[in-house]
Amino acid sequence: MKKKFLALAMMGIMAVTMMTGCGAVQTDSQVAASASDSTAEAVEAAAGKDFYTEDIKIAFLPNVIGDSCAAAWADGMKAYLDTFSNVTFDVYDGEASVDTEVQIMDELINQSYDAIILQATDAAGLAASVDKAEAAGIPVITCNLDADTTHTALVAGVDTEAGEAMANSIGESLGGEGKVVIISATPGATKGENIDAGFKAVLSEKYPNIEILDEQSGEWLTENANTVMNDFLTKYPEIDAVMCHNDAMAEGAAEAVKAAGRLEQVQIWGCDGESKMLDYIEEGLCTGTIYTNCQSQGASCAQMAVFAIESGITAKNLTSTPVVKMAPVIVTKDNLSDITEDMRW
Repeated sequence: MKKKFLALAMMGIMAVTMMTGCGAVQTDSQVAASASDSTAEAVEAAAGKDFYTEDIKIAFLPNVIGDSCAAAWADGMKAYLDTFSNVTFDVYDGEASVDTEVQIMDELINQSYDAIILQATDAAGLAASVDKAEAAGIPVITCNLDADTTHTALVAGVDTEAGEAMANSIGESLGGEGKVVIISATPGATKGENIDAGFKAVLSEKYPNIEILDEQSGEWLTENANTVMNDFLTKYPEIDAVMCHNDAMAEGAAEAVKAAGRLEQVQIWGCDGESKMLDYIEEGLCTGTIYTNCQSQGASCAQMAVFAIESGITAKNLTSTPVVKMAPVIVTKDNLSDITEDMRW
């Protein structure tokens, strides 16, 4: 009876998104999921473990463990899963390497984990590993960085919407005219690709007189972004704004702009909302970010894993990946106080 109740509850979640579309965005206390019309039959047919009495093992494999987002996600997952005495929760380090993540995925499959929460360094590069896990009956929940194959769920911070929000903020503040540069994610990372697409679509449609001078990858890293921004500042005497795919790169860009004495001339935008970035905004080093409560997102990943284990849902029951999107918040100096201390990570 318990399994059937959970299955029916998830059906309600999925039904909402089937009506609103895969890109639906709601508050962190809500979920937006998408799935095919066959999901009803899939839920009824699936058979999972009793999450509350059997021993359970869940793994989290982020792109790289030293990242502040990964730490916040892990904290959220652990806080939720710690309430279950029968659950073992392990965190691994993907070392920002496709090869490393593939190797660890193989190990997790061989060790018969009950669910894997994955941040895929490369969407295509991890697809085969995700397929292998799902075929073995291990549900895979991707976190922010998706995999190019149908799997149990994706829990994402806003990406396309974040790019759109940054484009609108920059466009409005520049009066529709100016020159921007982009410091992008590692090639192949879905979040970066989606941010880029949203940003460029809005500029093309609403602000055609804003020129994108250049775009280079900072590979998510502060140090790399600092180097890229120094190169931009040398090449381009006029830059009105820089859009970065995450906060860490925005922080690196800010240090370069500060050293060049051009902070008054250049807007600097990031995406994530980590504590250090909020400090940079308060200090006037950066302009804004798109905030996501990453601890809450981590807890949502864990909740999706619990549902999958209990219900028995895996990719074999689905024709598309259900998507949960977290709520976006545009943060600048004007509304920084809205992100209270307990919301910082």
